Amino acid sequence: MDQVFVFVLMMAAVVLANVLAKHLPVIPLPFWLIGLGMVLAIFPFFRSFTLDPSVFAFAIITPLLFNEGQNASRLWIGRTLGNILSLAVGLVLVTVLVLGFGLSTVTFVPLSLAFALIAIVTPTDASAVTAISRTNPLSEGQLLILENESLFNDAAGIVAFDLALAAFVSGQFSAWQATGQFLYVAIGGILFGAIVGTLIVSLRTQLIKWGDDEPIIMTTLQLLTPLLVYFFSEEMGFSGILAVVAAGIAHGVERDRLRLTSARMQIVSTNVWEMVTGILSGLVFVLLGVTLPTVISDAWYDNTFILLNFIGLGIYFSKLIMRILWSRYLVKVPHSKRHWHDALIIGFGGANGTITLSLAFSMPRTIAMRNELIFMAAVVIIISLIVPPLVFPFLVKKQPVANKQHIWVRRMLAEGIKAMREETEHPAEAQIVLDSLAQERILDDAPNRKTQQLLFQQVIDTEKQTIESLRQAKTITDDEAHYYNNFIDLNNFTADQRIWKNLFLRARFSLHMGHVYRDLRSVQDAFLTSPINLEPIYWKKQFTAHGEDILPIEKIGYDAVMKHLSELETKDNRAELNNIRRFYRDRHRRIQVDSVDADIIYQMFLKAFHAEYELIQAALGKGEITAELAERLQQRITFDEITYLQNRNAFQI
Repeated sequence: MDQVFVFVLMMAAVVLANVLAKHLPVIPLPFWLIGLGMVLAIFPFFRSFTLDPSVFAFAIITPLLFNEGQNASRLWIGRTLGNILSLAVGLVLVTVLVLGFGLSTVTFVPLSLAFALIAIVTPTDASAVTAISRTNPLSEGQLLILENESLFNDAAGIVAFDLALAAFVSGQFSAWQATGQFLYVAIGGILFGAIVGTLIVSLRTQLIKWGDDEPIIMTTLQLLTPLLVYFFSEEMGFSGILAVVAAGIAHGVERDRLRLTSARMQIVSTNVWEMVTGILSGLVFVLLGVTLPTVISDAWYDNTFILLNFIGLGIYFSKLIMRILWSRYLVKVPHSKRHWHDALIIGFGGANGTITLSLAFSMPRTIAMRNELIFMAAVVIIISLIVPPLVFPFLVKKQPVANKQHIWVRRMLAEGIKAMREETEHPAEAQIVLDSLAQERILDDAPNRKTQQLLFQQVIDTEKQTIESLRQAKTITDDEAHYYNNFIDLNNFTADQRIWKNLFLRARFSLHMGHVYRDLRSVQDAFLTSPINLEPIYWKKQFTAHGEDILPIEKIGYDAVMKHLSELETKDNRAELNNIRRFYRDRHRRIQVDSVDADIIYQMFLKAFHAEYELIQAALGKGEITAELAERLQQRITFDEITYLQNRNAFQI
């Protein structure tokens, strides 16, 4: 139970870190994760927390590499295969051999463990590269080389790490034997993974043909695939990691071939994998934070803290120089003549991340220097995450892509709202869509509750003054004014949405319905219905019972409120006023219209989405936005459509 509670707290830390990183982006996500992990380390039950090192390879590294494999660009892997193999295999092996021998020569680290440590820090992190490129956009060739290199050098580094550990355990190291073993486990793993991956892909394709492409079947099978491939590959003496990568690429080929076939399954699968990889990556960095205080404390008391930091710095900068020189002379970015610039980008873009950290934690606890090796690996990771954001702004032109996307999201929502305002044939249904789009547009601006209450009171006073003017002008009777003022007060009571008020209204309306219809079922149905839906029915019956009509009075009150809201609007209170407008529009629609047509609402949403699509298409044609931004915007519209389809009933009340 304690272990379960520990994992729950660590997952909570992952969630909190992601929230903090979004609102305070100046500090990268990994540092939030590490920091919160160090906070968790304060609690006693984390001090004795241990995790089996074999869990990292099986449960964390395997799913992450499989997902990288299925998301890799098959087209660009083919076009830049020479560059990728040069960086992912050639550079990895040379780095491990050169820096491994050097580290063993000048420090106290044994040769086999030196090889293991360098193998740990050779894998690069594709997500770190992508995060850096969001604000410092790289060329397509540079970015794709770095992303695809990450997939293959992860695998090469892990295989080299396994061989180094095997040499340490056996106490023997032979270059020829190691090379032969490397080729055996690598080629065997790739072939095994490709074959098994293709067989599982065939099974998935057959399930689609049989109509069994339910997310619970397909996504579960996909999540099990890397675990099964890794387990059986290792049992056969091959590299489980390379087998998983090959199986991931096979699944990526399947996704390319299916395209729009089984779209629901693909969307669910993408979202599930995004969540799984995000949680796993986050947990690894939180665990580093949990572990660091103990590791630092041990290093401090052993008087090796400063030395381990210097070794970590030396490894990072030695590796960086080798990457830059290797990239300058042995890597060629397509359609680019700026060779040194490309070399610097690729060199500094080799940030370490989740795989490096997972490898460090996967070292057996029997290794005496395990904590020291984890600490040095952590130093390399942290430096590799700090340096690129500092250097890249000098190498590439900064571009606030996120802000630009935010602007275009608001523009396309405005286009959808415009289309609904121009709709005259079905105003009630169009108003539902308009309110939904308007609410989406202001979600980024959190309304101030106190300000909203003050503004709400102002418009209530305005509506009451309007009704009083009608009474004094003899346009309405004293009874109509009295009942309508009661309607306003109860309407304000309903808008508060506190639990006790909600229960009070449910009781009041259910008793009223029981009195009208004289049966218990009506009372039960009314109590289970939202008060905001019952209120119009209640007041229509109240006015009708006294021989009066609420509709024309409500129309005058509604128009007065809308006019006053327009007069009150400033750039500082827009979010609050939009919430109030939405409330009054909902009230007006429910009072004036007995029911809305679900099919018409669907047509109105399609019309709004079509207007948004047309705006994006026109902007792309004029060169105002990039194809990448257009794709993200269109993806947002698609998700809005899916959300509507999943919640259609909510728009009909």
